[in-house]
Amino acid sequence: MSTFFGTSINESPTVVLPASEDIASDARGIALTIKDGGLALPSAGEMTFGISLMTGEEEVFTGDDVTVQIKDIGKWVAGEEIAVGDLLTTDAEGKAVVAASGDFVMAVALSEALEAGTLVKMQIVKAGYAQASSSESDDSTDGGTTDSETTDETTGNGEATGDDTTE
Repeated sequence: MSTFFGTSINESPTVVLPASEDIASDARGIALTIKDGGLALPSAGEMTFGISLMTGEEEVFTGDDVTVQIKDIGKWVAGEEIAVGDLLTTDAEGKAVVAASGDFVMAVALSEALEAGTLVKMQIVKAGYAQASSSESDDSTDGGTTDSETTDETTGNGEATGDDTTE
């Protein structure tokens, strides 16, 4: 019979990894991604690994250890105005911005941020890539009619009736 002294599942919401590049700006409360075996600033809308802790170092240099939150509820520095419930992604500085179609959704806002630079309470969800909302979708792809189509009054299906006679 086997004896187990613990679990192989790490339940901690944080991990520590080295930085793979210098992070010149304030490195606290920003999203980071994994590049070249370490943590680095992401590109805007890119999939991110976690959010650096607010208690971390302000300046981070290549090889420095960085603690990042990878799950649960925490705080993220806003890069723009954010409302409760907004799906959040990162900008090129690692700050939280509202996700647009095609952006990686890292978190959901649990508080508002009235301006860039303020903290937003968020839950990390890593929900994949944002889809276009109905207001962003193209009418030609959602079955809507275009200006060049006319609707047949009998069937309403947008097909021409073939009756070009006038009275």
